[in-house]
Amino acid sequence: MTALLHAHSGLRFLILLLGAVNLVVLGLGLARKQPFGKLHRILGASFAGSLHLQVLIGLSLVAMGRWYPALIGHLTMMLLAAVAAQVAMTVNRKRPTPGLQVPLIGVVVALVCIVGGVMAIGRGLFTMTINAATGG
Repeated sequence: MTALLHAHSGLRFLILLLGAVNLVVLGLGLARKQPFGKLHRILGASFAGSLHLQVLIGLSLVAMGRWYPALIGHLTMMLLAAVAAQVAMTVNRKRPTPGLQVPLIGVVVALVCIVGGVMAIGRGLFTMTINAATGG
């Protein structure tokens, strides 16, 4: 279970990196009036997919007995982050002319939820301290 907890904690850094890359690429693309393309799809899918993996690992930890009251807010915010990223990509893909605005909004909302979710368990966004008693 400790390895899974470390994986869950460490995956956060990849997710934050993917979120930041998405912000830059989508923001620059929007500023340059570029069309939505393959790079945007790949980055968006990578961000949403890594969030889905993070949620699965987190739910596995809860199912294995890693529970404390602060996790209610954490779980809520993280589920909202994954939903925001996925919904933005899905809605954008189904539009007649996909653009950059909807995915950008989805990434921003997801990142805000991630920050809120990490804060809900009293952790720093860039710290790796794991408390064995609480899991946070």
